[in-house]
Amino acid sequence: MRALFYAAGTSPASAFAIAPLASALRTAGHEVLVASFEEMSSAVLGVGLPSVVVAAGHTTDDIKVAAPGRPAIEYPHQPEQEMPFLGHWFGRQGSYVFEDLVEVARVWGADVIIAGSLGHGAEVAAKYLDVPFVRQSWDVFDIHGYEKYVCEEMATQLALIGSNSLPEPTLQLDICPPSLGSDKSTLMRWTPHNSPCVIEKWMLEAPEDGRICLTMGSFRYADPRVMGRMLDLLKELTTLGREVVVAIGEDKAQLIRDRFPNVRAGWIPLEFILPGCDLIIHPAGGLTAINAINSATPQLLLNPFEAFIPTLRRLTQQGSARSLYRDEGTPTAVADAAAEMLAEPRYVLQAEELARDALRAPTAAGVVSSIEDLLLNPTPA
Repeated sequence: MRALFYAAGTSPASAFAIAPLASALRTAGHEVLVASFEEMSSAVLGVGLPSVVVAAGHTTDDIKVAAPGRPAIEYPHQPEQEMPFLGHWFGRQGSYVFEDLVEVARVWGADVIIAGSLGHGAEVAAKYLDVPFVRQSWDVFDIHGYEKYVCEEMATQLALIGSNSLPEPTLQLDICPPSLGSDKSTLMRWTPHNSPCVIEKWMLEAPEDGRICLTMGSFRYADPRVMGRMLDLLKELTTLGREVVVAIGEDKAQLIRDRFPNVRAGWIPLEFILPGCDLIIHPAGGLTAINAINSATPQLLLNPFEAFIPTLRRLTQQGSARSLYRDEGTPTAVADAAAEMLAEPRYVLQAEELARDALRAPTAAGVVSSIEDLLLNPTPA
């Protein structure tokens, strides 16, 4: 079997998200190829997967500009802008990659196409080619309401399959723990994959006084305000009596080390640092949350988007996390919430319960047979 994956988006997380399933298919003897914009190729190669570029000559940033019949795509500063932003941006990505995905799939002879929740170019290409499409959830978030904007951007491509709406996947895989995931999906336990780095001994040891991990994700630093906010947070967090570790790219890490000599900062795979952490603070990153769930680490979520609230409510109601929305997350409020969580054992107990729940789902290796069955027992169109 030949499985063509599509890693949508600008964050390396989209490559990390599909890596477990792609690796499992390769280990089972199948051929795998991962398509993405060129800016994502290094992340794909970094997790040991073969990369092919689609939409060559374009970036996911330059396609945001206005064009005939297409609005400029602006960052959503207000809640009502979130769904149009999400739909137009990923719909436009889908429209740009569609032709190349079709060509690669035909030339290579793909038997199945697999993509994350926002890989809409792949699902339309699969329908056009009449091959099975597997949608694997990208992260913990279950967001709806943006689809009409995707359809506006992909109207030309949808017309080629005789539709004005997005096709349903042949198989849906959900990487949320069973208690947080959808009962309409096949559940799959997500296992960490990351860009490689040398693991240092201190990363594997929990310090006696405890440790807090802070990260702002892998792509948000394009906004110049993010670094300023992180430095303001560190001023408060370093007063809590715990070691503070910042997971961040090396290009930004030295600034933090210069400003806060006692703070460890750098590119640190979360699966190695989190087991020794008492708390992780992050901007509701989907894969960051999954890493924390797997390692039974309580989470303080600095939520920037109203669209995330339904998913985060399930996580906070479960009891392993707290969430601060937009302006609630001032440096002082974050430090106060962190102090409260560190002092309250129930967050750890609930995080451990959620981690046990995550273990109930089969690994990626365990769902390979479900994908193989799609070719042995095809669903009638």
